[in-house]
Amino acid sequence: MKQTICVLLVLLTGLLPQTGWAQFGPQLPQPTKPTFAERVLAVLNRQLQDSFIQPSFDYVNQHYKGPSYLRDPRNVPTVFAINLAIYIKKGQSSPNQGASNGVINYYGDRQAYARPLDPALLLVTTDNRPGPMAPAPDPKDAFMSHLSFIYGLQLIGKGGKYNDGYGTSTTHITYLEIPTYVLYEYDLPNQKGQLFGGLGVYLGVGLWGTVNYTDKTTNESFGAFSDNGGLSRFDGGLNFMAGYQLPQGLRLSVVHEFGLANIQSGGGADKTFNRVWSLNVGYPLKKITDKLRKK
Repeated sequence: MKQTICVLLVLLTGLLPQTGWAQFGPQLPQPTKPTFAERVLAVLNRQLQDSFIQPSFDYVNQHYKGPSYLRDPRNVPTVFAINLAIYIKKGQSSPNQGASNGVINYYGDRQAYARPLDPALLLVTTDNRPGPMAPAPDPKDAFMSHLSFIYGLQLIGKGGKYNDGYGTSTTHITYLEIPTYVLYEYDLPNQKGQLFGGLGVYLGVGLWGTVNYTDKTTNESFGAFSDNGGLSRFDGGLNFMAGYQLPQGLRLSVVHEFGLANIQSGGGADKTFNRVWSLNVGYPLKKITDKLRKK
């Protein structure tokens, strides 16, 4: 009889979790799947982590070539312009972390993809004999760890002035550009900030603009991309950047845009190229959004 009772108790105990009696036991919190909105916010938060907004003060002019221009054209800078850009940075988001694993850091937890430790480095012994030596670091890996890649979207004003001896032609154009850079970044000792520099390319499309011609008797204005303005909308060329990032994240840089695309339409012998020198101040977007949330 006792054996029968024990068997019944064991069976009842096994069945309890599947019956309604289990609700009287301790309830563990069940994990919930993130909603679509939460996933979108998580992606945006990762983007903001390595993004910054960058206004700049620009010195712009145009370079002219062709038989219609004087050999020594009196080309002077236009009125100084101001532009605004937003950049996303991949690689070097933390010390010793370069562009080679920037994509991994964006799409997943960097710890999950970290290289396993070399067992040779974990060897602990009281033996006086030399143990296995760790391999020397590869100079290529050391160089790659300092590289980062940034790209963004920029609203920038360009233009120039040309005096042909009779009157002055002044051009103002606003472009929407996609600039990209590969930068070499060097962390200063004692957390004093970071030096960086590198080059890249940009592609731009003209949004609007005017060409104004004045002399002693006339003052005419044309749309820059009209037949009278004679300019095409496409622009592109090389970028050169050098700068310094403060420990707090503020970035100070100088950029030169060297236009390679002839923006003068018509296919003639005359050519016009954009040139820009920019003094830039970048600030992390994450810090701006964090301050707004606190308010």
